[in-house]
This record gives sequence, C-alpha cells and structure tokens, in this order.
Amino acid sequence: MIEYIILAILQGFTEWLPISSSGQVMIVSISVFGIPLEQAFSLSIWMHLGTTIAVLIKLRKDYIQIIKSIIPRKFEVEVSDIRKRNWLIYATIGTAITAIPLYLLFKFVLIEGFDATQGDVLTLVISGFLIVTGIVLLTFRRNFGKKTINMVSDRELIKDSSISGLIQGIAILPGISRSGFTVSTILFERYDQDQSLKLSFLMSVPVALASIGIDIIFGEGSVFGTIDIFTILIITAVSFIVGYLSMELLLKIAQKINFSYFCILYGVISFIIILPFMFFG
Repeated sequence: MIEYIILAILQGFTEWLPISSSGQVMIVSISVFGIPLEQAFSLSIWMHLGTTIAVLIKLRKDYIQIIKSIIPRKFEVEVSDIRKRNWLIYATIGTAITAIPLYLLFKFVLIEGFDATQGDVLTLVISGFLIVTGIVLLTFRRNFGKKTINMVSDRELIKDSSISGLIQGIAILPGISRSGFTVSTILFERYDQDQSLKLSFLMSVPVALASIGIDIIFGEGSVFGTIDIFTILIITAVSFIVGYLSMELLLKIAQKINFSYFCILYGVISFIIILPFMFFG
C-alpha cells in the first residue's frame, strides 16, 4: 500500500509538469519498487484517474457548457462552447487513431518481449522517450501566435484539433509528455499560450478515461488481478488530492521554467547509469 501511495503522490505532482507523469511512475515502479513490467504499465495509466477527476472539477464550468452544447436548442450555450465541443470530438478521434495501435505495440511487443529481469531495458526505452520530449519542448514551445478557436474557420478548427489529437495519442507511450506534446502542437498551430494550455487540459479528460477503458479491454486485468478495489480507490483519492492542491502552482512553474533540459538530462543520466550495469554486470 505504501508503494502505491508514493506512486500516487508522484502522479499528483508530475501530471502538471511536461515531464511525462506516466514515464516517472513506470520508472519508479520498475527500478525502485520492482513492480512487474506489465503491472507498472497498467498502473501508469490508472494513476491518471485521480488527476483526471481533479481536471474535471477544476474546469467543471467548461465541461458543463460543453455537455449542454450537445443539445444547444434545449440549453443556452455560446458559440465558443460549441467550438470547444467540436475541438474535443475531433481531437479525441485523432487520439484514438494513434493511441490504440501504440498501446498495443508497447504492451504486446515491447513489454511482453521482455522478461521480468529486463526492467533496465524498458527504463532505457522510457528514458529515450523523455529525451524526445525534451527535444520537442526545446524546439516548439517558443512558437505561438494569437489565434483562438473563436477566430478560426470551421475547416481550420477541424484540421488543428485533429492534428493535436493525433499528436496527443503518441503520449500513450511512457516518457512522452502528453501536456508537453499537445501544448507544443497547439502553439505551433499559432494559438495563443492561454488558449493552448486550456485546450490541452480539456483534451486530457476523454483520452485519460478512454486509456483506462482500453487497459480494461486489452490489459487482461493487470491491475485488477493484483490490486484490490480498496487500494485502487485509495491511490485514486491520493492522486486526486495531491493533484488538485498542486495544480495551479505547478502549472505556473511549468510556464516559467523550461523543462526541456530536465527531460534531456534525466534521460541521458539514466543511460549513463544503466548501460554500464547492463554490459559489465
């Protein structure tokens, strides 16, 4: 239980930073706590449930209006609510196109291709993805414009949201920062910084819930088979509380500090530490 609570606290803090919370959870699960590879991957997905609830509560007004916009004749909604709804629909479809194949590839090729003694190899794979995240942040985060979803045409909104969703799906791979990749993509599409951050977090809820659903379908009970429902509720509550309380502060820190160098340095150090042990015992 203590190990799972530590992982939930880690998830609650790192979710708001562009350093891949799932990558951090998997690395600590495998390298520190010795959790089996498949279970660690499943845990990295389920840990998002608590922080997803935190986003839902924090942005509840936006989601309520988006839900109302499904039946605009019955509820009073603004054009911006309808556009947010459309953005989420196309982004979620785009995410599914890339996320599902990558989930299956990572789970059935990479994880099942390693035995329990090869956690170091998988850690290096995740560290490699962290380096990729750092390079993306370093390259694209400074590109932004003044666009908002209310300014663009319907055709442009469909294009931009679909591309953002396709890129978001790549973040199913531990080590790839979902927020880092999606915010960078939306900024690169010339949207302003505040709009990019908000759209990124609005997009996170359906994909996080869908990822849990995919893990239930294809995960063969990798979490339910080893963790009881009470423990799942506890870690969800812990990651929610930590995530909700730390969200605003850490988002401000993430906007002021360039985490690209952290991701690159973290990944490089992992290679420096692990590779000698793999080759020289």
